[in-house]
Amino acid sequence: SRPETMQLMDDIRTRECHLFAAAWQRWRGADLVPRRSMVQIEDIANLLHLVSVIEVKSPEVATFRLAGTALCDAMGIELTGLNYFDFTTPEERGPRSARTCHLVNRPAGSHFVFPIVYRSGRLVPTEVLSFPVLPEDSSAPPQLFALSMSMEETRLEGTVAETDQLPLPEGFQFVDIGAGVPDADLGLASRPPAEMRLELVG
Repeated sequence: SRPETMQLMDDIRTRECHLFAAAWQRWRGADLVPRRSMVQIEDIANLLHLVSVIEVKSPEVATFRLAGTALCDAMGIELTGLNYFDFTTPEERGPRSARTCHLVNRPAGSHFVFPIVYRSGRLVPTEVLSFPVLPEDSSAPPQLFALSMSMEETRLEGTVAETDQLPLPEGFQFVDIGAGVPDADLGLASRPPAEMRLELVG
């Protein structure tokens, strides 16, 4: 590996994202991406309230198949069944769709911070880590498992100030899981990629 490539595990800030990354790494074993049957939900039982599962159906539609209760509570609405791409500004919709499609098509992971502004006026950075999971049935849409963890205490903040959008990501980076990352010239990432190598099981 080139010495300048950042290792994802060195860059993650929250314990919850660390645990999630380690679980996904176990699920995939020697494969590039785990299939749904390899996902051991009990490995992340204590994190499930933080995890959302997004089904990427097309560049226009990415449906919350499951929305973490922590995110729904913060947004003040039930997100399950809604389109992730709708929660953004018209300007950001294209880049958000392009990034999301790259994650499942290349495939790759992503790591960034959502600066979430609560109704109290307080801005709370929220670390988000996403990895692809393949369906058993190749005709079904691929999924992204995403964990969102507030980097500060939010219990007393109530809901977000703008319930119709998730903010622009800060410090977006792709995570190279073994298939490379989209070309930097596309301008989709604001930081160089991190890497999470396959653990060679021998």
